[in-house]
Amino acid sequence: MAEGALFDFTVPDELLKEAVSRHRDPAAVADIALMPGTGEGKPPPLMGILRASGFSGLVLMTAAAFVPGMISNGLGVLGPNVQHSFHLSLAGLGAVAFVAAVAQIAWGLPVAILGDRGSRKVVTAVTLLIFAAAVPLMALSPNVWFFVFFYLIAAVAFGTSDTVMNSYLSDAYPTEARARVFAWRNVSDPLAQTVGVGAMTFVAATTGNWRWSLLLGLVAFPIGLWVLRIREPAKGENESNHILKSSGMDIAGQQEAAPKVLFGSAVTRIMRIRSLYYELVAVAILGFAGTGVPLFGSIYFNRVWHQGTGQRGHIYVIIGLAAFVGVPVAWAVGDRLFRRAPQRPLQLAALCIVLFGGLFAVSLYMPALWLVVLFQFLANVAVAPLSISIFQTLAATAPPEMRSITFALFGVYGLVFGGFAGAVVLGAFADAVGVTAALTLIGPVCLAGGILLYVGSRYVRRDITLVIEDVLERYAEGKRRQSGGKIPALQLHNLDFFYGANQVLFDVNLEVHEGEIVALLGTNGAGKSTLLRAVSGLEHPHRGVIRIFGVNCTYLEPEQIIDQRVALLVGGKMTFPGLTVRDNLRVGEHSFRRDGARARSAMSDALDTFPELASRIDQPAGTLSGGEQQMLALARVMMTQPQLLMIDELALGLAPKSVEHLMAIVRQVNAQGSTVILVEQSVNRAMSLAKRAFFLERGELRFDGPTVELLERDDLLRPVFLAGATTGLG
Repeated sequence: MAEGALFDFTVPDELLKEAVSRHRDPAAVADIALMPGTGEGKPPPLMGILRASGFSGLVLMTAAAFVPGMISNGLGVLGPNVQHSFHLSLAGLGAVAFVAAVAQIAWGLPVAILGDRGSRKVVTAVTLLIFAAAVPLMALSPNVWFFVFFYLIAAVAFGTSDTVMNSYLSDAYPTEARARVFAWRNVSDPLAQTVGVGAMTFVAATTGNWRWSLLLGLVAFPIGLWVLRIREPAKGENESNHILKSSGMDIAGQQEAAPKVLFGSAVTRIMRIRSLYYELVAVAILGFAGTGVPLFGSIYFNRVWHQGTGQRGHIYVIIGLAAFVGVPVAWAVGDRLFRRAPQRPLQLAALCIVLFGGLFAVSLYMPALWLVVLFQFLANVAVAPLSISIFQTLAATAPPEMRSITFALFGVYGLVFGGFAGAVVLGAFADAVGVTAALTLIGPVCLAGGILLYVGSRYVRRDITLVIEDVLERYAEGKRRQSGGKIPALQLHNLDFFYGANQVLFDVNLEVHEGEIVALLGTNGAGKSTLLRAVSGLEHPHRGVIRIFGVNCTYLEPEQIIDQRVALLVGGKMTFPGLTVRDNLRVGEHSFRRDGARARSAMSDALDTFPELASRIDQPAGTLSGGEQQMLALARVMMTQPQLLMIDELALGLAPKSVEHLMAIVRQVNAQGSTVILVEQSVNRAMSLAKRAFFLERGELRFDGPTVELLERDDLLRPVFLAGATTGLG
């Protein structure tokens, strides 16, 4: 089937969900979701889009990125002056540049988290105001230590440029204009490299002191105040509306509040997006060039061609003009390429970086200065569309509620991993063998990065399909709530899970109604325990959605899951044998440790429910029988008063009398209103507790229905339980 536009599909959600159920690989859905021929032709005119969505957001975000970029690029050109002023070696200068780069990351991740959880315009404005205060203090620094200290503070504004700002623009403007919007925003880079560098070197050359040029950073103050006045778009709303409109669906009231995913879980989610994974690894390699070229390129012109401050400024103004030639390439073809085949912008990025590396390496050995400048000009023309193409792909494949963090990870990989090699290691190499030989390494490094980007492009369609699938799933859930449908205690939709390359769960879909007991049955290794671990936050799925009482908990951590009144009793002896019974129960108080009265009440209720434990309250748990230890584990879990209780192998290795007692407690918990999911091996035991059962076989859900009907499924039970399924053994 021919490739079509990304969001111009006209498939109803029922057909897409049917396709998902037929194909375990979401990439197979792309040919249905991406209809042929609908992506041909020109995208809508940008001016019309800007009139509808507003000019101010794009203009101010461009200006907000320009000012820090001007200071950063200007200091790169003025590097030899800074080196002379503070008496640094080349390796020392590289270390200063590396510390500054690390500062951008150190600030970038926190501000990205704040941006994803709050207002991105406020985060941008505050960081600009801090920058405006810190940069003049850099100019007043008496030594390199003060200079680095204030640079660390000012770097907070660098951290928002390609993180919070790009996330803002992704939601402020329609998806069909994303490449052109990013192209306009990226004009700040060539402006900083030309106008900004020219202004800073002019001030430095005119005054005879590089410190005066830093006062240009005060321009960030009024820009920050203006940013506070622009509109804050909802995260993901624009993209969701576009998908639903393209599908002919009603968008009213279908937005779902984004879950507050912790940073570690967000990184786990992002790294499981295959195209992004390859992009991040490629950017780590490309950071070598991104940090090394601006800094040591200036050293090259100074040492090899004996160019002074003003002359180097003129050279970099000329080279910086290349971006004005290259950026229109992304402007002209980015949205069109994306509509025809969404992987093509990333393939364009791969070509761009390979051309840059080759042209830059060749330029170092040109016999005349004008040829060096020409080849580096052409190299910068080639690389100009790179970031736009990557950002365009990233914005389409990253979860909207995690976009700022995703953009920030590019800084982590590019500036920490690649930046270390590009600054410190490259500086040391330049001291040893010369700056020209050191910069030659840029060529093969860029070739490796280009190959990785090309490999990553193969997964773009699959990853975009997952975004579409998620939007339609949220839409279906919203429709259920609008129609007054009862919200289940647990919903699993399209759940996939892998251990490494081994897939354990395949497209699992199930719902557990509030207040019922269900049995989860299946073979050993079928994925039952993995499924419970995913629900409890101990593992995170690679695809799909987990909702608990209507709340999206797919990527929440265990401590957040507990706050949803969920508890898991893991199979085996879940006690601390060296602690007393009392201390084991005190562990159960942890989730409400700030409420002393509730903790004491929970302890009292646990001992009332299990009087066997009360008489042994000060006895080490390891001295209890197996049944008593399981009682203790269940008592500790019940102290959290869960609304959803999951039990993995309640009767494992216990005597029948202990099993009957524990089963009676489970019935009591359910009678008090808790929903119970019980993993069992015995069908007869499951029937005595649960009226409904699920059956997993090799990670697939093979049965969902009344437990009594499962007894009639010999095709499922005979290979698993043999005679035990009908005799009650097991």
